[in-house]
Amino acid sequence: MTDARKYWNGNLDTDNLSRKRRTTGASEFEESLAFASTPEFEWLRRRADNVEGRLLIDLGGGVGMHAILWAQAGARVVVVDPALRRMHLLRRIADQAGLADRIRFVAAAAEALPLRSDSVGVVFTKSVLIHTDLPRAAAEIHRVLEPRGQGLFIEPLNRNPLIRLYRLLFAPRIWKRITRYFDRSALSDLRAPFGRLRWKAFYLASAWSFVWQYGPFGLKNLGRFQESLARWRRVDRRVLSRFPRFEPWSWFASIEVRKGE
Repeated sequence: MTDARKYWNGNLDTDNLSRKRRTTGASEFEESLAFASTPEFEWLRRRADNVEGRLLIDLGGGVGMHAILWAQAGARVVVVDPALRRMHLLRRIADQAGLADRIRFVAAAAEALPLRSDSVGVVFTKSVLIHTDLPRAAAEIHRVLEPRGQGLFIEPLNRNPLIRLYRLLFAPRIWKRITRYFDRSALSDLRAPFGRLRWKAFYLASAWSFVWQYGPFGLKNLGRFQESLARWRRVDRRVLSRFPRFEPWSWFASIEVRKGE
């Protein structure tokens, strides 16, 4: 078993921070959906083709809530993840949400997808490709997508000063061995099989909102997070409108590719 697979099998936290997730306010399920519906995901969801009835792969879906959101939109979701324990937990969440008939699970790695060529309408990932052999994973995604199929990816970039400080001081040590944060080279590797790539940056100053979401006693607070995010995103828009060259210093990139363009 690889270091990455061992790590993810032992980490059942939806925030991927190796600690128990705690929230306040609404039900944990509803809060988890709200926290997953962040601007970088909504940007991709608006760009997505109609997913009703289509086969959508949530690559490395683990215990994230995006599989639930795609299933609620009508997609036939297959979560592909090498970590069995994480998929077992997500299966229970899907059962409780009444979506067991719309979400299936396959244990596999991104570099060797057990799927037919030209068979998938959409491949989605969040913070997954950074843990792969990217050229191989990109080639596999291209192979399984049907003609005109979409790849919709959210991946962390490598330049944001706040996030770099966090990774240096607080991130699990294993991340240094299993992670390659996105830069121009990684974007080129992802673009290579497809020819074209579109991306939009998110969270320059607004990366602070993900720190501010934690109130007293370390509890995540949805209202606190949403209010802070709206305020800091206004700052981001003003800064990037005047200094667009700062885009690569954002935290995340939302990326769209399409087979056959």
